[in-house]
Amino acid sequence: MTITPEDRTAPAGAEQAAGRVTLMNRFVVAPERDDDFHAAWYETSRYFVVQPGFISLRLHRAVNDEASHRWVNVAVWESEQAFRAAHSTDDFRRLVSQEKWQEFPSEPVLFQTVVAEGEMP
Repeated sequence: MTITPEDRTAPAGAEQAAGRVTLMNRFVVAPERDDDFHAAWYETSRYFVVQPGFISLRLHRAVNDEASHRWVNVAVWESEQAFRAAHSTDDFRRLVSQEKWQEFPSEPVLFQTVVAEGEMP
């Protein structure tokens, strides 16, 4: 199965979200492939951090190697429109279409904050 750039982009909802959105993208990565995944993710993240509307980015790794989705990328964007614009360029398509990404399936989903207490670390 080939993973396409569309597979790497969170599906849209019935209506465009108002205000900030948070992407949570879970990745399937075999423990022995952590270094290769991290290198590919870092290269791709350099594209996103300079895009208009980008706010922040965090990469998390599960403490348990048996977790099905051991890596989670969390990115905050000023708006869904900014998120979609960054995910619709030729540069994005080129980055996520690289052969090295084919072994790391993901599950991207956009969220809106409903309740927030305290600071995110």
